[in-house]
Formats: sequence, structure tokens, C-alpha cells
Amino acid sequence: MNNEPEVILVKKLEYKRVDCICGVAVMSTDPTPDISETIKNVAREFGARFSILDTTVHPDAVLRYHIRELPAVVIEENTYPADEGVVRRVLGELSGQI
Repeated sequence: MNNEPEVILVKKLEYKRVDCICGVAVMSTDPTPDISETIKNVAREFGARFSILDTTVHPDAVLRYHIRELPAVVIEENTYPADEGVVRRVLGELSGQI
């Protein structure tokens, strides 16, 4: 059984077309990589799993998690702002470090 918390960064990614030998491919790009990197590093620091949920592909996530503003972070089915201090506090509370 796995007890590590899961941190989901919910945000809108951008897509661009790329010409390649096989024809045309679509590649996702992160418009705010600094936010993604910061949240990922805090999650790793606490031993949490990290993933990004793209609202372009999963628009229902905004309703499902009751998100009012993007980007947002979902930890244990609760939604928080994508703020390093907030994520650090929540993960600290979950791990018993605070």
C-alpha cells in the first residue's frame, strides 16, 4: 500500500505544431515552467507524487475540483492556490512535520 500524497498541478498547457519527417506532430509546452518546477520540487521534498493535469485536455477538472483560478494545486482531493508556501504547509501538515 502506498501512503504518499499526490500533488496535482492543474493548469492550461499550450500546444504547437511541429513539422517532422512523419508529417505534423503536436507538442505540448508549459507556459509557466517556473511554477511547475517549484511545485514539483516541493512535492519531491515531501516524498509526494507529482503530476500536471492539463485543462485543455481535461476541462472537467475545473468543475470536479471546484477550482476558481488557474493554476491550482490539488492535494488529497482538496484544492489550493499554486503557491509554494501553501503547498509546503499542506504537505507538512499531512506528513506530521508541522
